[in-house]
Amino acid sequence: MSRGGYISSKAVILGRVEEDTVIYGPSRIGKDTFIDRWVQIGYPSRERLLKVAKSDNSSLDGVSDGAVIGDRCIVRSLSIIYDRVRIGDDVELGHGVLVRSNSIIGSRCRIGSFTQLDGEVHIGDEVIIQSMVYLPHLTEVGDKVFIGPNVVVTNDKYPIGNLQGVRIGRNTIIGANSTILAGVTIGEGSVVGAGSIVTHDVPSSTVVIGAPAKPYMSRHEYEEKKTRLTKP
Repeated sequence: MSRGGYISSKAVILGRVEEDTVIYGPSRIGKDTFIDRWVQIGYPSRERLLKVAKSDNSSLDGVSDGAVIGDRCIVRSLSIIYDRVRIGDDVELGHGVLVRSNSIIGSRCRIGSFTQLDGEVHIGDEVIIQSMVYLPHLTEVGDKVFIGPNVVVTNDKYPIGNLQGVRIGRNTIIGANSTILAGVTIGEGSVVGAGSIVTHDVPSSTVVIGAPAKPYMSRHEYEEKKTRLTKP
């Protein structure tokens, strides 16, 4: 790496880092991982930035706790990964992805361009999140979930009040442009139709549609319909 980039002397780099990328603190980049240009890894959280502002002797590198990125990952340009983030193996990030401190992303996940994990967000394994999805603080996403583009999750029913995270069960499908309100739990194997507004908990293996979203069919019926419509 060269030009305007910076790699902390405390970082462990086992993969490839392109020029103009910045890596702070004791970050670890796994084997065969590719970090594209203009990426920041280990960026300090707000509390640490305030420490830098108060002291001439502090630096971003000095206050960062670093981030951990697993093996065989791809992080594309303009992404920002804060410190205390853990990313598993075989994860692929699009352009301009934001991952804030204390977030966890499991293995074999794909996260689309300009998606934001805007707080402490926990993502399971084999999750696909398409572009421009917003997941706020306290969101939990189970294994093998699919989230379509432009989905918005909220964490505050009456801003500015008490934050309540959303929980999305494993094997769930969230259709494009859906909105999920704070505190909602979406049960395992459920489907949220595109453009829905989810205001209440969704039972497991249930398809909901509409605004507000209401039960429409079972997941079994949904799979049967999908099979019929996709047959050659």
